[in-house]
Amino acid sequence: MAETISTKTVSIFKDPNPIKRAVTKITWHPDTSEQRVGCSYATLRFQQMPHDMAKSAYIWNLRNPNAPEKTLEPVSPLCTMMFNHKNNELIVGGSYNGSLAFFDQRKANASGVLKPTETTILEKSHHDPVYDVFWSHTSKTGTEVISTSTDGRILWWDMKKLGDGPIEELTLKDNIMIDGKPQPKILGATSLEYTSENALKYLVGTEQGYILQCAKRKDDVQITSRYGIE
Repeated sequence: MAETISTKTVSIFKDPNPIKRAVTKITWHPDTSEQRVGCSYATLRFQQMPHDMAKSAYIWNLRNPNAPEKTLEPVSPLCTMMFNHKNNELIVGGSYNGSLAFFDQRKANASGVLKPTETTILEKSHHDPVYDVFWSHTSKTGTEVISTSTDGRILWWDMKKLGDGPIEELTLKDNIMIDGKPQPKILGATSLEYTSENALKYLVGTEQGYILQCAKRKDDVQITSRYGIE
């Protein structure tokens, strides 16, 4: 007889703000002994964000669901966030306005509130909300970041050189069959994952339902495959 599988709710971590927001990202603290998660919140429907809606993201301690342990206060709501795997005190967030915001937990005030220590220049950032962001595991310094957005770009950043803009860029442009003919189209990205081998391989999920495989070598980055139903 097959065993019945059941689950139960152990804890609920509730956004303390009165205006309801979607949870856009949950990320575990790299040190599993910490039992902490970072959560970002935003309203992603264009022009439906109330002007007085909170922009806060939070770090929750799983031992205390009653209140967040720390509060991140970005300039624009975070659509995604990630702890640095080499220096757990550092956090990068991808913002609704297309910029990246960097936080250092060691610089929180007495109330546990964190303001960005650095942000990317808006004019050199994404043109749409940042849907996914990662710290590069191949970076020797631990300061390189990869971000993607529905503006159809992957951008590579170095935290030490943010004033120069992204250090590398790939436009997610591919030929799509439209009315039986291949047409060049920029594909908006909604998710990103990658693996490190001799060449870096990226998988990008798009608004159009395609999955793009991209390869980044020393002096080149390009789309190598596209998966999806035409």
